[in-house]
Amino acid sequence: MSLVYVFAASKMEGEPVKQIAGTNIESGLAPRFGSLRSGANELVLVIGGMGPKNARAKAAQAFGLASPQSALSISSGRRPDAVLIIGLCGGLTSSLPENRIVAYTDCLLTEPDKPPQKCSTTITNSVVEFLLSRGISCERVVGITSPRIAVTRDDKLALARSGANAVDMESYEILVVAGQAGIPVAVLRVVADTPDTKMPDFNRALNQDGALDGRKALRIALTSPIQTARLLSANKRAMSHLTKALEILLPADCFSKAQV
Repeated sequence: MSLVYVFAASKMEGEPVKQIAGTNIESGLAPRFGSLRSGANELVLVIGGMGPKNARAKAAQAFGLASPQSALSISSGRRPDAVLIIGLCGGLTSSLPENRIVAYTDCLLTEPDKPPQKCSTTITNSVVEFLLSRGISCERVVGITSPRIAVTRDDKLALARSGANAVDMESYEILVVAGQAGIPVAVLRVVADTPDTKMPDFNRALNQDGALDGRKALRIALTSPIQTARLLSANKRAMSHLTKALEILLPADCFSKAQV
């Protein structure tokens, strides 16, 4: 049995975990160790918020690096065996179509002086091989974390020149904090958009913490209703594919004997 912390940026991205574990969580954090179970695994769901700053702060809280009392499993005295980061990502190359499940081998940051963060080879290989054995396509990729949404084709091609295949806004910072805590990490995401996807520029709605300001986002959505509707529909389709993968993965013994 493994204790796995599952990080998702939003409630929507974390919803499959709650459905699979058969419980309903109202707060942003699973209330106590052992409150979620899938197969033989104990799960703690962490809704970290959108953007690098929020992700780093919530990870530090979850692992007790902000303060010893903040660790989610403190009541049990047990540290997590692994971290699984899940959610949507943007594809940066034409070889990654919408709805493709990807597992990061490494994660870059848009700041060029920051070193790459390596995901656990043990867990990543275990996850990819297990999903493939169950008929779920899963591709190993290099990810990159950006403080801004990659909206245009030019945005995505510029990120691709770093050597990355997929982009998100949280994974790098969670990997950094988990590394400080000595906890191995795997990143499993689903491609929701590609370089050819046209979407509204929600960067104009980001607040100083890198999260969406709801009122500003609504105004932008209302000025681009068709693109917004298509984006929401694509996100929903992508999450349905990720949910199928998680239904198979979360009960499985893919997280034991993991190495950082």
